[in-house]
Amino acid sequence: MKDLLMLEWKKFSGNTVFRALSLLYILVAPFIILGGKNTFKDMPPPMPSSKTFFEFPTVWDYQGYIGNWMIPFCLGFLVIHMITSEVSNRTMRQNIITGMTRKNFFLSKLYSMFFMSILATILYVISTIVIGVLHTDGFDLELIMDNNMAVIRFFLLCVGYMSFAFLLAFIIRKGMLSLLTYFMYVLILEPILMLIHVYYFKNSSRNYWPINSIEDLMPFPLFKVPDYFVNKEWNFNILLPYSHAMGMAVLYSCIFISLSYYSFMKRDI
Repeated sequence: MKDLLMLEWKKFSGNTVFRALSLLYILVAPFIILGGKNTFKDMPPPMPSSKTFFEFPTVWDYQGYIGNWMIPFCLGFLVIHMITSEVSNRTMRQNIITGMTRKNFFLSKLYSMFFMSILATILYVISTIVIGVLHTDGFDLELIMDNNMAVIRFFLLCVGYMSFAFLLAFIIRKGMLSLLTYFMYVLILEPILMLIHVYYFKNSSRNYWPINSIEDLMPFPLFKVPDYFVNKEWNFNILLPYSHAMGMAVLYSCIFISLSYYSFMKRDI
């Protein structure tokens, strides 16, 4: 594993896109929440006080929701670039011709994806604890750790988004088309399909679409306020319980990775 990760680092550490997206995530994701101090000050009910964004335990949810936007745009983009650029530059073919097995090539990308997920989760944990400590009066370890498995949920959020990007990159192999398909599905196609689903079935099964299941790991915290965000006519919550979201994220990630492996091993290089 270490050798494969080092090989990926040597390939992409000097890459402009890799550097730009990595720096963008590292510099923006931990601190963008602080912009809400003045923007959301003195909001009317049912909106909470802006202090809620930065205090324990709710800071875990709000900081996680920031990741719910940053991860698909930065890390999902990065995964697609790391795979499709090897195809367009013919380095994938060259690596395999010169002795690297298909399995090791695939594992090098898979390990990189999991490693980036771990690093993003560590950054999430550190930034959340620092922001919470600076804004919470009388905090203690019990209050800091009161986060409904937020660390695990955030890690699964990273893996979920990136494994979907992973699948599209291995199937489509063309950078711009993969990116377009990725963002079109995440931002437009699945929401439309979910609306159609709700119109015809009017039940909570609409929550189990792939990206929605992943999003519900770290949803907008106010969506958990039942008095305001439950559709009383259709009588179902708009969010999955965390346990269901975690289970579905694991399931979909395994499906995405398995399909990626099957596609890569069967197709010509």
